[in-house]
Amino acid sequence: MNTLTHFIVLGVLAVGTAVLPGTEPGFEEDRTFQSVAVTQGGQPRPLLPGTVIRLRITDGSLRAQAGGNLVSGRVDTGDARLVVTGQRTTDLSYSPEQRAQDAWWGQFLGAGPQWARTGDELLLWVDGTQIRLAAVPEADRPLAQTYWLVESTSRPGTAPVPAGVHAHLVFHGGAVTGGLACNWLDGGAAVDGGTVLVSGLGLTKRMCREADIRLEIAVFDVLDGAVAADLDVDRLELTDADGNRLHLGAAF
Repeated sequence: MNTLTHFIVLGVLAVGTAVLPGTEPGFEEDRTFQSVAVTQGGQPRPLLPGTVIRLRITDGSLRAQAGGNLVSGRVDTGDARLVVTGQRTTDLSYSPEQRAQDAWWGQFLGAGPQWARTGDELLLWVDGTQIRLAAVPEADRPLAQTYWLVESTSRPGTAPVPAGVHAHLVFHGGAVTGGLACNWLDGGAAVDGGTVLVSGLGLTKRMCREADIRLEIAVFDVLDGAVAADLDVDRLELTDADGNRLHLGAAF
């Protein structure tokens, strides 16, 4: 049984910000951690089916997700606590159950949970709730099932323009779904080597800001018909036949 499991089973949690015996100092940034166990009051806390909690900190910025909306913000990991400031959450139309789970996850992060790390495992806890996570090996992200953030767009002969607002895409099971600031998009996406054939792309019709609409137009310009996909570790470029591009990065 590893060190963190001993902590969970025996309940040997330090008071305040003391460092737990056997753990290592310093939060390890640029690594994605995903949940392997969640308990509340010493009992398993069920999550919605298929949910994996994911968390990554890079250059003092946090990205986290509990199956639904993305939580982001600046974070301080000093004194063995995660103190998130400027916490933001995307507002996409998930089910009431998923939104409730998102709210619970946001409250957990907002409470400034303590953390302890040993090797490739991370333990977070606050007010009787404990989340044990394991580091995901760094490797090339697959095109499918990765949460791709749209970072910028470009046209032939022009420099990339930052997206400015949140947008993400997920390719899965012959389809593409995603959130474009305030609207959902979905359609067919057949992957064949380095090409994605996009078809039947649709979008919800919520009222959005001008910046949101500009990004939606740029995304729809590219995601039409045969799209070239250039994947490099955690970066993805999608290019249409006219040379218009979406520049994406993996959230986790």
